[in-house]
Amino acid sequence: MSESVDGRRRRYEHRREEVLLAATEHALEHGLAGLSLRKVAETVGVSHATLVHHFTSKDRLVAEIVDLVLTRTFSSPDLVAAGDPDPLRTLWRHATAPGGRRQIRLFTAITGHALHGSPDLAAAVSRSLQQRTGLLTRALVADGAPPGQAAALATLVLGTMRGLLVDLLVTGDEERVEAALEELLRDVERRRSAWLRDGG
Repeated sequence: MSESVDGRRRRYEHRREEVLLAATEHALEHGLAGLSLRKVAETVGVSHATLVHHFTSKDRLVAEIVDLVLTRTFSSPDLVAAGDPDPLRTLWRHATAPGGRRQIRLFTAITGHALHGSPDLAAAVSRSLQQRTGLLTRALVADGAPPGQAAALATLVLGTMRGLLVDLLVTGDEERVEAALEELLRDVERRRSAWLRDGG
């Protein structure tokens, strides 16, 4: 019995990433309204049993979509080149490009669902936020931020950027939102200058 289960696992294992990418594309295109494993299976071109085998439930599938979307949007290794003098603007440009907007829209929808009692989604959203905050915290420390202040500043920056992205998606008021972003980035740069001055 266990040999047949292992055989099925090996047979489908190589398709798991392909299925996740296709399911993510489905969610980016159609959102979460009416999302079901059966509908995703039909769109992706696999059996419902294969989808259940890989992800066990819709919430588990959506939780993995969250991780993939946030990685693409905020921490893809090729997104910000080493030594980029303006990484926050680079992230913003990526997030506000057409593909990035789709990802932010989906993450915002998923966050809304997570707030209404899905433990798998809440855990995925929390994990993603903590990972992104951790990445920025380490980057700030490497750039001279006092370790005791870096996590709070990373939280402030990412929280503000998420809020501005939602504002932009809802209102379309690019001029006002971009002006607010510039205020945020100027504040970060003022802090950075103070760190370098105090550290030097």
